[in-house]
Amino acid sequence: MRRRYPIGRSGAAVFTGLLWVMLLSPGPVLAAPLRVGVPSPSVSYLPLIVAWKMGFFAQEGVQAEFIVMKPSIIPPAMVNGEIHVTTATGTAIGATLRGFPFKTVIFFSNKLMDSLITRAEIRTFADLRGKIIGIDTPGATTDVITRLLIQKNGLDPSRDLRVLATGHEEIRLEQLKIGQIDAAMLGPQGVVVAKRAGLRVLADVADHIDLPFVGGATNDQIIERRRDELKRFLRASMRGIRYTIDPGNRSKVVSLMQQWLNLDQETAEYTYDIFKKVAAADGTLTRAQMETLLEERKRQTKVTADIPLEKIYNFGLVQEINRELSQGR
Repeated sequence: MRRRYPIGRSGAAVFTGLLWVMLLSPGPVLAAPLRVGVPSPSVSYLPLIVAWKMGFFAQEGVQAEFIVMKPSIIPPAMVNGEIHVTTATGTAIGATLRGFPFKTVIFFSNKLMDSLITRAEIRTFADLRGKIIGIDTPGATTDVITRLLIQKNGLDPSRDLRVLATGHEEIRLEQLKIGQIDAAMLGPQGVVVAKRAGLRVLADVADHIDLPFVGGATNDQIIERRRDELKRFLRASMRGIRYTIDPGNRSKVVSLMQQWLNLDQETAEYTYDIFKKVAAADGTLTRAQMETLLEERKRQTKVTADIPLEKIYNFGLVQEINRELSQGR
């Protein structure tokens, strides 16, 4: 396995301990690898890691390089060819709304994996009235989904409680433990730690908000000029989705997650179960989900024009792959 070094003037860096170049492959070999930009090691794109570890990329004749990059440099890196695919679909859709030639071509999870955690004495959303909820930064995903969740459960986040930017997840968790804040949005790994500390899971976001989370986006030129290579990448990805959510593979996937993210058994099992809850089984979104995600990104980017869905999404290859896989091809 070769190590992937930083590329180009974007300064994209490799995650040195975990990821990454893959793969040695039987079958056809690409003239050049497909480079995938990811914001961080994350269970949100678990099927890609399963596809790597189970050899699906190799079997499809794909070389895929995974490169950890700041989301802000992903759009220019995709335009100049430094990367070809990204799992930062929110960033890609926002860039598309600003005129970048990108399409979202697959989804791994069609709901969010976060949960709202509170101090033990808070048992209902009504109990949050007058309380402080910690988020990452204004406008961040934690901010958006916290406000949506609060509104959906009958409270006004600007009037009934205080939403406070306190920092990243570890900071929010520590502040919850010592009582500086009353609630916070945490990911699956943070939830397990919070439960061990006696804190309460008030709500899983997936049970309340139908907002798609993470998939894959690419440049229009990749769809047009490297269609066969992209299809093989997406086929391996779809095999990864199917393998991941198959109940018979639970123990293998949990073990893979333990090794890859350095998780203990309880955390890996909880995280796996949350992923299964939100997984996009066929790699696509419903029309309603596409519209919901598009409207949220328009709101964040202050775009008011009508945007056709086909400008943002192209699930044609994944739909083709699903038909082939269902026919045993």
